[in-house]
Amino acid sequence: MPVKAIEWQIQAPVRPHEAVIGHQKQQNAGFVIGTNICASQLSDTEVIAACKRQSRVEGGFRCLKDPLFFVSSLLVKKPCRIQGLLMVMTLALLVYSVAQRRLRQHLAHYHETVPNQINHPPTSPT
Repeated sequence: MPVKAIEWQIQAPVRPHEAVIGHQKQQNAGFVIGTNICASQLSDTEVIAACKRQSRVEGGFRCLKDPLFFVSSLLVKKPCRIQGLLMVMTLALLVYSVAQRRLRQHLAHYHETVPNQINHPPTSPT
């Protein structure tokens, strides 16, 4: 009778290699932060914490990378126009953030939810 299949089953204990994990953490732990804050005003950990909090605001600029937004087709040559466009974008993000915060506070205060696109009630709607 011919053999139709061969099955193998391997059992092996798995342990993390702490030296390799520690080395990888050290390799990935460094990053550069440029700031105009004097070192005597804030500690390194405070600067890093402030930098990490900015990611919420910077997420609002994701739309600039969207090909449907057509930002690359916008040709702004003068620095004053670039500054004006930046001011308008910053103001729009401020209004968006304030509206989002107020909506979340109102929903939390009244224990209500707003369904999202897949009809689930999110804990922090956007």
